[in-house]
Amino acid sequence: MSPAPRSRRSETPTSRRIRAIAGGASIVLLLTGCGPFGGGSDEDEVTATGAAFLADWSAGRYADAAARTTDPRQAEAVLRKVQDTLRLGTRSFRPGVLSGCKDDRPCVLAFDATLSLDALGDWSYGGALTLKENPDHSDPARAWQVDWSPAVVHPKLTSDTALARVRKLPSRAPILGRDGDPLVIEREVVRVGVAAGKIPAQELAKLSEVLDVGYDGLVKRTQNAPAGQFVEAVVLRRAEFEAVKPRLDALEGVVTRSDMLPLAPTRQYARGVLGTVGVATKETLEKAGPTASGVDAIGSSGLQAVYQKQLAGQPGGRVDLVDADDGSVLETLHEFTPVAGTPLRISLDKQVQDAAERALESTEGTASLVAIDTETGEILAVANSPKGRAGEDRALGGRYAPGSTFKIITTTALLRDGLSPSDTVPCPPSINVGGKRFENYDGLGSLGEVPFSEDFTESCNTAFISKAEDLAPDALKKAADSFGIGGTWDLAMNSFSGDVPASSDSVDQAAAAIGQGRVLMSPLAMASVAATVASGTPLTPRLVLSGPPAETAPAAPLPDGPAPLPALPEAATLRDLMLATVRSGTARVLEIPGEQIGAKTGTAEYGSGTQAGLHAWMVGFLDHIAFAVIVENGVTGAQTAGPIARRFLLDVRDLG
Repeated sequence: MSPAPRSRRSETPTSRRIRAIAGGASIVLLLTGCGPFGGGSDEDEVTATGAAFLADWSAGRYADAAARTTDPRQAEAVLRKVQDTLRLGTRSFRPGVLSGCKDDRPCVLAFDATLSLDALGDWSYGGALTLKENPDHSDPARAWQVDWSPAVVHPKLTSDTALARVRKLPSRAPILGRDGDPLVIEREVVRVGVAAGKIPAQELAKLSEVLDVGYDGLVKRTQNAPAGQFVEAVVLRRAEFEAVKPRLDALEGVVTRSDMLPLAPTRQYARGVLGTVGVATKETLEKAGPTASGVDAIGSSGLQAVYQKQLAGQPGGRVDLVDADDGSVLETLHEFTPVAGTPLRISLDKQVQDAAERALESTEGTASLVAIDTETGEILAVANSPKGRAGEDRALGGRYAPGSTFKIITTTALLRDGLSPSDTVPCPPSINVGGKRFENYDGLGSLGEVPFSEDFTESCNTAFISKAEDLAPDALKKAADSFGIGGTWDLAMNSFSGDVPASSDSVDQAAAAIGQGRVLMSPLAMASVAATVASGTPLTPRLVLSGPPAETAPAAPLPDGPAPLPALPEAATLRDLMLATVRSGTARVLEIPGEQIGAKTGTAEYGSGTQAGLHAWMVGFLDHIAFAVIVENGVTGAQTAGPIARRFLLDVRDLG
């Protein structure tokens, strides 16, 4: 029996309350008007003791909290075990009403608890502390103690039971193409690795060679892991694993684990857009939200990272009361309801994307292809060559000199300045501007006195430069603006809409007129230019079609795009010029009987001296599809980019 509290004036209730709050814990103290005493210092002493215990528990000061109990050793052990088992983040408590403390009834302080379980959520419940006088105390502030039992943590916890945590992830939602075709779905993979300390060094070296993974890094991870722990070397798709399985079977100490991961049809498939899902890192975990765990597979790039929360959903789980000996579940104390991920629908057309991937699959080096729907601005395909630089989304975000493909925009400026395609514009082999010599490229010498339309179809640099001398310094920039170049494109991921600055002098103007100098474009930007010519109206490229923005609630609408641009009056003339370029000009490689294909070739110089090189371009349209192809370190647009574009067009033509 705990007798009624006696008055002790050595420390005021107010000073104890301030000390408890100053501990930094998430706790609210209600010390007035509670319990049977009707207010006063006696009940405040009891309540302050209970509140101080809760404050120490909340702040993770387990030894201090345990010292306020009748069994400090056991109390600290239980508090720490609960912390570790449930993987608690924050702990907050609100002391409630003090009852008892007279008529042979013990002092009982009610409290409300909210425990935040890492990567699961909050668990709230009501509890109670029984307090008794400390028979052996030298500190007046320790006159009362929490009568320890496991029920202090939770009313149903006893010495024969324990708390257990269960967490389960819902299946990750797929990324869908424009027609609802799944682009990313759960596919079977095999995690290949070793058990730390159980594989000979020579076998580890052979494993790194078979899997083509860094030996030094694998050795370091193995040495740093506890003995026997699985150390992952690589994750392989099932088909990839089967291809190397005979070689792996010949090695000693290799461990494999089957798993499922959200994957595109192939490792390279639209990778820059779709992104990847992998083992959590510190950076990806911070962005993934409070219900993500370090053991989860988390979006690490592309849309998988941007829309991680939407695609992953929220895990479900339980807090169970279990038998302390065998772990059998006795009762579920709390359930966390899982929330399934929501599919993300994007503009990529699976058949068009497949065609783009096939067009690039045998390309040596670095190349990219983008296709756009000329009627909607929706991006139909984004592909980068499998042998290019890994991890770079060059198709959307690459910054390249566009070379002669930019003559589409230069022609727009010239038409606005009064030029007619039938006007005679000489094409000499070279021209000097401001002391700099410019020449025609790809063996084109002099066309002589020809109409401008032929200058366009044969891509005569000198003709364009001579006419551009008469343009205002900002004429090319204004023409580019009317195509939407340099605008804001909210694609939910990195992209480059191009940069066409006003010319600073005559040399700068001459270089810009043929897509050199300071003019920069991405394949996406040039595909957008071709789409504008085909449709007659500039359209802002679109990628995400449905699903909430990454940082908003599920019901939120997609953000509005930029204001639409006016129709392009010069589009019909540009269209005719690009059609003629395929019929009789530099893009004849694209001619397909029965098809109306318009295109413009481009060869762009970059670098200088020993670092100088050429990028090859081909941009154009067929029916409602506009496209851009770039091949780094190419020869000419027709020779290097042309065959890729032709294969792509043959495939999409067959789609109907």
